This record gives sequence, C-alpha cells and structure tokens, in this order.
Amino acid sequence: MKKPTIQNSPKSNLLIQVCLFLLVGLLPTNSNSQNYRTIEAYMDDFAKNELFVKKSLMDYSVSIVESQLYSRTKVTAIRIIEKLENINTILMSTNKGFEGNTLLRDSFIKLNQKTIDCLKNGSLVLNDYDYQSTLSLPEIGEKLAAKESHLIAYYQELKKYEQDKINFAKCYKVNLKNSKSKNILEYNAYQNILFYKMNVMDEKLTYVINAKDKKGFLDCLNMITITCEEVIAKTSEYRSEYKDTSLNDANIEYANFIAGQRKKLSDLFIAYLDEHNTLQILKNSKQSETSESVVTYNNTVKKYNTKKNLFYLVYNDIQITKVKMYDSWLTTNSTFLKNNSQFDSLYERYAYYD
Repeated sequence: MKKPTIQNSPKSNLLIQVCLFLLVGLLPTNSNSQNYRTIEAYMDDFAKNELFVKKSLMDYSVSIVESQLYSRTKVTAIRIIEKLENINTILMSTNKGFEGNTLLRDSFIKLNQKTIDCLKNGSLVLNDYDYQSTLSLPEIGEKLAAKESHLIAYYQELKKYEQDKINFAKCYKVNLKNSKSKNILEYNAYQNILFYKMNVMDEKLTYVINAKDKKGFLDCLNMITITCEEVIAKTSEYRSEYKDTSLNDANIEYANFIAGQRKKLSDLFIAYLDEHNTLQILKNSKQSETSESVVTYNNTVKKYNTKKNLFYLVYNDIQITKVKMYDSWLTTNSTFLKNNSQFDSLYERYAYYD
C-alpha cells in the first residue's frame, strides 16, 4: 500500500509573508524627478510608497494558503529582485530628498537592498522542504541557524529604517504617528520560522523512512526532540507580546505532535526495518532451494509484510492528522494577521505637522 506523504501537502506550498515584503506590482509613486516645496508633500508622498508596501504584504500574508511551489517561488523571487533593483535605481535618480537631506530615501533603499540580498541567498524562502530533507542533519542545523540569523538581521534593518525615519522627521519638526501595536510582521515571521523548523525536521524524517535508514531515523528523532524544545521555549517567550495567543498555542501544539511521532513510530519502524534486512539477507543467500528453505522464506515474507503493514497503518494515520493540523495552522496564522494587523489608509498621512 502506498503511504501518504506530506511532500505534496500544503507544507510544500507555504511561502512566509516576509519573502514578499515588496510585491511584484510595486512601483514608486514618483517616476519623475521631484523638487518638493514642503516637507509635508515629501513625507506624504513617501508615505504612499511605504504604506502601499506594508498593505500589499499584509493582504498577501492572509492568503498564503494559495499554492506556491518552491520552484515557482524562485521565479517569483527573481521578479521581486528585478522590481526592487528598479525601484532603487529610480529612487536614486529621481528622489533628491528634501532640501538635500536624503536620509529617508537612503534608508529605504538600504532596506530594499537587504530584501534583495535575503532573497538572493534564500534566507527568506521558507518552503524548500524537499531540498532541505536531502541534506545531512548537521547541514540542516547550519541552514536553519543561518536562516534565523538572516531573518533577525533583516528586522534589525527594518528597525534601523524606522529610527532613520524618526530622525529625519525631527529635523523638520514632523511628528510621526505612534505605532498602534508592536511590529506584527516581525512577530509573525519569528513564529513562522519556528513552524518552518519543525516542518524541515519532519520532512527529513519522511526522507530517512523512505530510505529505510535506521541510524538516520533515530538521529532525526533526537533532532526533532531538540527542535521541539527550542520551539516551545521561544514561543513561550513570545506569549506576552500579544493578548491573542492563538498562534503561540498552534505552534506548541504542532511541535508537540511532530515530536510525539517518536513514541508512536520508533518500535514499529525498527521492527519493520529489522525484518526487511532479514528478508534481504535470505534473498541474497546462495543456499539450494529445498522444501524447508521455501517454508522459511515464505514465513519470513509473512513476518515482513505483517510488520510493514503495521508500521504504515500507524504512519498513514499520522500523516492524515498532520495535514489537517498543518492546514489548521495556516488558518490560525491568517486569522491572527487579520485580527491583529491594522494599517492606515494608503493615502492617509502617517505624520502630522506643527
């Protein structure tokens, strides 16, 4: 019986919203060189670009359940990079700042460049499960650590941009509106990468099971346990950041489920694999065929099939539940974003003036 696999499930379709911080349709509102007569005009015009970026990102984030295979995300990333590079080129050539002060423009360009760099090195792409599963466990650990490090650095750059915006505004006695909440995009991205880590390790488990790799199976289970503990610890740290703890709870529930496979599968898989190895040895033996050897072979085949079927009976049931939990997590993630994110109108000022 062919067992179900998560490889073609929605797991392969997830692209974390931070990857599309700037969507392919984004263009600067000003394509021609501008000489701004007032700071109000400059800030309001610039706000349209920034708010459009954030609004586009959030609209996409709540609909990430749409199919996006990894091969397609690479193509999308290339288009985004081209757009961002075009935006930066246009900003450099047409946006002369205000009264020669280019702090805000330069900081925005730098943030765009950070996005470009992260898309090029793959650190913002969080649906490459098939690729990750082919790596060794140490390599997976290094890749996951690098992605998390790049994600943190990305949001540090975003914070730097926000501070530069404040400093720029102060130069002209412009008062920026207070943020209505903590940075939900950053919070959501950190939750997403924890979810991603569990999925990478689970995909590796599927890989070693298919390869009938006993050592790989046991080593992977150990890494899943460690990753689960990390997810629970970090998610617990985030718990106080929002009154809505639905995403926290969903991450912990999912991590515990993935880690709980050890108890359900370990003995069954080892018994199945040991019987498989016994059968292979018997098949490769050069003993002459006798009525006794035929009976021994048939009995071994029966034992093998029994243990194999018992393992996959439990394994298949886990996969069905896993897909449901994965879909539920996506729904929780989208609902959380809808309920906790509010952006101003694209054409509403994000500053007020004395």
